[in-house]
Amino acid sequence: MMNEQMQEMEEVSKELLKLLAAGGAGNLLKRSLDKQEKMFDRLLDTQLTAAQLVKDLLATEEGVAQTLLAGEAEMQSSLQKVQTLEETLRRASEEDASLRADSSALRRELEELRAELGRLQDDMEDDAGTVNSPPYIAQLYYKISRIDWDYECDHPHIKGIHHGPAIAQPISIDSSQHSRCFVSDYLWSLVDTAW
Repeated sequence: MMNEQMQEMEEVSKELLKLLAAGGAGNLLKRSLDKQEKMFDRLLDTQLTAAQLVKDLLATEEGVAQTLLAGEAEMQSSLQKVQTLEETLRRASEEDASLRADSSALRRELEELRAELGRLQDDMEDDAGTVNSPPYIAQLYYKISRIDWDYECDHPHIKGIHHGPAIAQPISIDSSQHSRCFVSDYLWSLVDTAW
C-alpha cells in the first residue's frame, strides 16, 4: 500500500516537471502542489492509522495468546484431575470386586456352617434320643463304674460284681440298713479315679 502511494507521488512529481518544462501555467503547478500536499497529509494520516492498527493488533494478539495459555493450563489441570479421578475409580472398582469376592466367599462359608450346624443339631437330636434310653444309661454307668448289677435280686438288697483293676469283687448291701448317702459313697469308692 505504501509502495503504491510512493509510486503515485513519483508519477505526480514527474508530471509536474513535464508541465514546468513545457512552460505550463503557474495555476496548474499550484494545484498540483496543493494536491501533493493533501496526498502527503493523507499518507501521514494513513501511516498513523496503520501504526495504531498494528499496535492494537499486537495487543489483541498478546491478549489472545495469554487467554490461550491460561486455557491450556486450565485444560492440563482438568486433564490431571480427570486422570486422578479415573485412577481413583479404577482402584475403587478393584476394591469393590475384591469385597464382592470376599463377601461371596463369606456367604458360601456361612451357608456351609449353617448346613454343618443343621447336621450337628440333627445328630444331637438323634443322640439325645439314644442318650436318654435306659440301655444307653446302663452301659454308660458300667463303663464308668465297672459294676455288673444283679437285676433279679430282691428290693432292699443291692447286688452285683465290681470288676476292679486287679480282681473282681462281689457287692451285697442291704439298703434298708444303710442310708442312701452311705450306699452312694460306698459304690463310688469302688470306682478307680485314674482314667
